[in-house]
Amino acid sequence: MDEAATKKYLDEDFQAAVDFYDRRATRSKRWYRSMSVYLIVVSATLTPIVALAPQDTNWRVISTILAATIVVATGLLAHLKCHENWLSYRASWDALKRERRLFEAGVAEYVNATDRAAMFVERVEAILAREAAGFYARHAKGEEQAKKPDDVRQ
Repeated sequence: MDEAATKKYLDEDFQAAVDFYDRRATRSKRWYRSMSVYLIVVSATLTPIVALAPQDTNWRVISTILAATIVVATGLLAHLKCHENWLSYRASWDALKRERRLFEAGVAEYVNATDRAAMFVERVEAILAREAAGFYARHAKGEEQAKKPDDVRQ
């Protein structure tokens, strides 16, 4: 692989992948943390409301709405797999950053490589393919489970 193609790959494709995984990891982390904090706060607030609030209609409506939002937030966390995606995206981002450091330093597998740039591209593309397969496996498993009858899931 010539130097111009290597530079183009590093500046465009590689950097786009690093930026993508950084953005997605950050977004998934924010969703996971905000939903988790929401669940904790609302769950902790709901019990005193139910136990101590006057038994008029307003408080019953408030507690019912809060209980429903707990169900919705829990369902969204499970369906969107924010935690799993956050960890996986961040792991891919770390692997990509590490691979570039190894490539630029010419260490590890790159020490005796005849074409370091080609090896780098192959290894980066393998990281990207692993992440794509992992994403599909995380999300397809949930879809398949949802389609199965209850007696088959157990």
